[in-house]
Amino acid sequence: MRVAIAGASGFVGTALAPELAARHEVVALTRSPARAALPSSVPGLSWRHCDLFSAPAVDEALAEVDAAVYLVHSLAPSSRLTQAQPRDMDLVLADNFARAAAANGVRHIVFVSGVMPRSFRFSPLLWSRREMEMVLGSHGTPVTALRASLVVGPGGTGPDLLLDLVRRLPVLLLPPNSSSRTRPIALRDLVRAILVTLGRPAEFNGAFDIGGAEELSYEQMLRDTAQVLGLRRTFRRVPLMPTPLAAVTARMVSGAPGEMVGAIVESIPQDTAMQDNPLQRIIEPDAMRFSDALRASIDPDTKRLKPNPRQHIRDADTHLMREQSLVRSIQRVILPPGQTAAWVAGNYFRWLGQCCWPLVRSRVNDAGAVGVWIRFLPIKLLTLTLDTEASSPHRQVYAISGGLLARPNAAGRPRFEFHTLLGERYTMTAIHDYAPALPWWLYSISQAVGHILVMRRYQARLARLAR
Repeated sequence: MRVAIAGASGFVGTALAPELAARHEVVALTRSPARAALPSSVPGLSWRHCDLFSAPAVDEALAEVDAAVYLVHSLAPSSRLTQAQPRDMDLVLADNFARAAAANGVRHIVFVSGVMPRSFRFSPLLWSRREMEMVLGSHGTPVTALRASLVVGPGGTGPDLLLDLVRRLPVLLLPPNSSSRTRPIALRDLVRAILVTLGRPAEFNGAFDIGGAEELSYEQMLRDTAQVLGLRRTFRRVPLMPTPLAAVTARMVSGAPGEMVGAIVESIPQDTAMQDNPLQRIIEPDAMRFSDALRASIDPDTKRLKPNPRQHIRDADTHLMREQSLVRSIQRVILPPGQTAAWVAGNYFRWLGQCCWPLVRSRVNDAGAVGVWIRFLPIKLLTLTLDTEASSPHRQVYAISGGLLARPNAAGRPRFEFHTLLGERYTMTAIHDYAPALPWWLYSISQAVGHILVMRRYQARLARLAR
């Protein structure tokens, strides 16, 4: 088969790509220009830069692809300033991918999701994974969702957090839910599960819980981590530890990005139990134990997790983001019944002048172009032009083509999109690749703040209209 891996330069993708290339022709998609520019050393594996926020780019990337593995999550930054919840960015990315897969006749998508709680007490991270399962399958392509708990391997944020906590804290205070049990899985075994299911949508259609050789509590995983490191640690349970406090403590100790640590701590389940299934029965006999997988992931000299192979290019990506100084802003609004993305776009731009009175005025002409001016002066702040070729009833795309507040000749494709998904349940209002003309420090405290306040008012407006 010809297989595309979205998120190929991430934690799971770097382990999967060479294994998959030994069996199929692999197109490794990455948002990292630095990684895409490096030549591939693996036969049958080619790297390609692809901005999954761009629907045309995804459509082009999936041309002549038979099956795909979707490993994309939005906890890492994708622009210098991001005004968006990770779960909202995940929805946009997954819907772009699902639409492109359906348009190109992709026969199967394998998605690495998370184990769901039996109750309806979903953490934001797990609910985001569930929404992504629904979105990826909403356009007709068969989807296999591999619901895994903690994945143990080099470069993984979860095991790295465990190691930092045990190495740096002589006494570990355990929250009440630390006794809840889960089934961590070695990265090697997750890769095996992907290889087993890929290209077999009839046999593995739907969601499958997968795990390693043993079921452990989070407390036991911390104790096993101390044993692997050869450290003596004291563990004390406390009757109450608010999740925000646990997340802040873990972030201070580990130094990991706050969004990632917070999402991991919040997703510690209290009532998760794996459902028996044929895929788990296939991988379980040869599955690694947690302590063995952790030991194999640690550098014996430094006693730290072996780095993700992508680590060396992250500095180049970060430098490029700062140099380009682009903005991404995504908000989810409720779509009033019977309306479309075109209605939301027109309603928003006409309402904008009312919302920002007496500072600005806005006008939409017969061709759909939008102008935003200072209200009492002939100074145009922004010009937005409707891209008729890229627009449809479920997506309206406006190119940010000029105005005093837009930097000319910027990198990327600056645009404002209105994008409906999940059966038109939501509309995502999204600014991509916007390059502000104001100095960055001034933009950050003025226009950026004003935009997010306006969007919150518009979210409330559409919620009222929907009711």
